[in-house]
Amino acid sequence: MNESTLKEARILMLDDEVGSTYLTTHLLQRIGYSRVESVNDSTNIFAVIESFAPDLILLDLAMPKFNGFQVLDALRRNPTKGEIPVLVLTGIATTENKRLALAAGATDLLAKPFDPPEISMRIRNLLQARFLRLEIEEQNRLLEERVRLRTRDLEQALENLHAAQQQMLQQERLRAFGEMACGVVHDFSNALMSIIGYSEMLLSNPATRRDDAVAIDYLLIINTAGRDGAHIVSRLRDFYRPRDAANVFEALDLNEIVTQSIALAKPRCIKRGIDRRISFETEFVESPKANGIRAELREALINLIFNAVDAIPDAGRVTLRTRERDSEAIIEVVDNGVGMTSEILNHCLEPFFTTKGDAGTGLGLAMVFGIVQRHHGQVEIESEPGLGATVRIHMPSLALAASSPQATARSVEPLLNVLVDEQVVHSGAGRSGP
Repeated sequence: MNESTLKEARILMLDDEVGSTYLTTHLLQRIGYSRVESVNDSTNIFAVIESFAPDLILLDLAMPKFNGFQVLDALRRNPTKGEIPVLVLTGIATTENKRLALAAGATDLLAKPFDPPEISMRIRNLLQARFLRLEIEEQNRLLEERVRLRTRDLEQALENLHAAQQQMLQQERLRAFGEMACGVVHDFSNALMSIIGYSEMLLSNPATRRDDAVAIDYLLIINTAGRDGAHIVSRLRDFYRPRDAANVFEALDLNEIVTQSIALAKPRCIKRGIDRRISFETEFVESPKANGIRAELREALINLIFNAVDAIPDAGRVTLRTRERDSEAIIEVVDNGVGMTSEILNHCLEPFFTTKGDAGTGLGLAMVFGIVQRHHGQVEIESEPGLGATVRIHMPSLALAASSPQATARSVEPLLNVLVDEQVVHSGAGRSGP
């Protein structure tokens, strides 16, 4: 703070005597204070304070209508104006008046007639204190702003760090999953060799087929190898893998995909018994279309249906819906089961996370997530404990997906439809549930 800053201070005088304000104004201007304002009517003081915004008030105590003590009391009650320093200049400098003035909020007091060098020194000290306090307040404000910005940056950095840690954790899980996949491929290849070898012997040798004992032995081996292969495959689900050239998209009727998925999933529900019957309901819009791979979408829906069924401890209902909204085709799988807590919701899409104990692998929803991601879609899950769960698959509708050229694969649906028809017949076709 330099001397020129002090001389630029705004000083307001309140005294009912015109001669006194004239002399004091002349004195202040002579020692360098150019921004000086005076008021002789105390009832106008607050209007002038509002417009002039003084840095220092020189106040007389003995005034008609509104005396100096009342002015001090009014200033003290105002949270902003109460910060303005007040130098009381009074001709009645009794001990009682001094005590009352200081108690009312005066910053300093000087008796009239005063010595010019003394008033100059007191004004200078009061203005220095005023400007230093304002400077400290500004520094505090700037410091608080810097702290706020730094805190925001640190919070953002913490979020980024957490996201990076989650990504690293996910990559480690995927790396471990890739190592496990290599072992699964090896073991499953061995099972396939047994199935292919014994089936080819049965197909190529009519004499072997006529020998019931040998044929049964071969079939038992094939059956065992098949069960082993199914057990091996149960450890692995396709997720987070890129789509290769062989997996081309084709236009799909989602109502048809949902119907086929229900038919393939129904046989498992029969084992629950009549007292734990699961009914299936569908709510379809007309011909919702999307581009995709039939087998993968059926696999995803079957997993969601199995999860929904497993979440229903007794008899219950699973509802599958198709919808279209804006540029999206949506499939919903809704159950009235036990629901999920917020903690389970936060982790349910992670590989190997399961609430089923030894009966679950923790790969079902992760596989669903991977399939939907490869179809350029999103998975949305809503659930509350005791209120069931709703899983939505959002995919680009056919109109949007058609903007990117895709090869059309040869359809193998006639054979699949035969298999589906057989499943429906065996699981109770024409009924709402198994």
